[in-house]
Amino acid sequence: MVLRNVAEPLEEFVMTIDEIKEMLKSGRHNTYVGYEPSGPIHLGTLITLYKLKDMIDAGFHAIALMADIHAILNLKGPRDLIEEVSMTYWKTVFHELGSPEIEIRMGSEFELSPNYVLDLLALSQRVTARRAWRAMSVIARERDDPLVSHHIYPLMQALDILYLEVDVAIGGTDQRKIHALARDVFSMQIPLRVKKYVPSAIHTPLLPGLTGGKMSSSLPRSHIAVHDPPDIIKEKVRQAYCPPGFEDQYDEEGKLKNPILGIFRYLILPMSKGIRLPRSRAFGGGEIEISNYKELERSYVKGEVHPLDLKNFLAEYLIREFSPLREKLLSDKSLIEPLYRLQKWQKERGLFGEPEWRDALRSYYPYLGEHIS
Repeated sequence: MVLRNVAEPLEEFVMTIDEIKEMLKSGRHNTYVGYEPSGPIHLGTLITLYKLKDMIDAGFHAIALMADIHAILNLKGPRDLIEEVSMTYWKTVFHELGSPEIEIRMGSEFELSPNYVLDLLALSQRVTARRAWRAMSVIARERDDPLVSHHIYPLMQALDILYLEVDVAIGGTDQRKIHALARDVFSMQIPLRVKKYVPSAIHTPLLPGLTGGKMSSSLPRSHIAVHDPPDIIKEKVRQAYCPPGFEDQYDEEGKLKNPILGIFRYLILPMSKGIRLPRSRAFGGGEIEISNYKELERSYVKGEVHPLDLKNFLAEYLIREFSPLREKLLSDKSLIEPLYRLQKWQKERGLFGEPEWRDALRSYYPYLGEHIS
């Protein structure tokens, strides 16, 4: 359960298997994922959300950290609005699609305390600017002109682990360097006000964007948000990049580049005992039974499944999966309205282009009406 949906090779993306096996022998341990609650929750976010549910089932106490101070450092919005989004939209989604047992914590609860700030300063004296930026560069998209805040960010993320008393930190593969930094610096003889220990970490794969490249909260066509209405889900899935089976499904680094296959691999098949996939007449008609991802990829590459077969199944699956959440948001617009205001704030400051903003607005119409702009 702990290793389900973890990136491979395990020896690189689990720090370390032996440590976690030892933990499972006794006691209840804390695990967490830190999130910048500065945009919509999309399919890429669900990989770690479902991982928190796995960890609960494996006996861990799971924490979702709403890293509001980190979001401010990343220039994503004002603190009061980010906090409001965290405790409405984000909390609702995590409890509806993940588990009501996930504890929601705000970073500002402890990150502004005198002890935390003094510990942060102590860390800054032990980590070089180059090492801090190396840990952060993947997340900050390889900026040419990193800000001082980008150097502070990974130090805070490391310190969060200790202040939350987390034994196993979880993140995407882009978080690996930050967790490696935390393990290194906390093994040093460095005086801190918080209890110091070396945490373990596991890393989940990153889902490719629907249009190719990375999935981004500020590019609505690159992702499917959990609140997207059915017509938009169908449209995005229909237009998504999905190379035919005879083409290579992996990039030069060996990473899956087909987002449709990626969604089946990381979000559908691990959560089910198998699926019955309807096939178009041109590909034999009827249904094909798929019990795991390797079977699906093999059938797709052999030409037994058409891209449209995958897309039709996927769209209906997601619409059905998110239906209870949509009903909850429709019944109480105060759960999603703060997210709209945050994204509007971001648009006014240039984080969205006009076409992207029009795409984002469409997803809010069922909840807030078509008068919004």
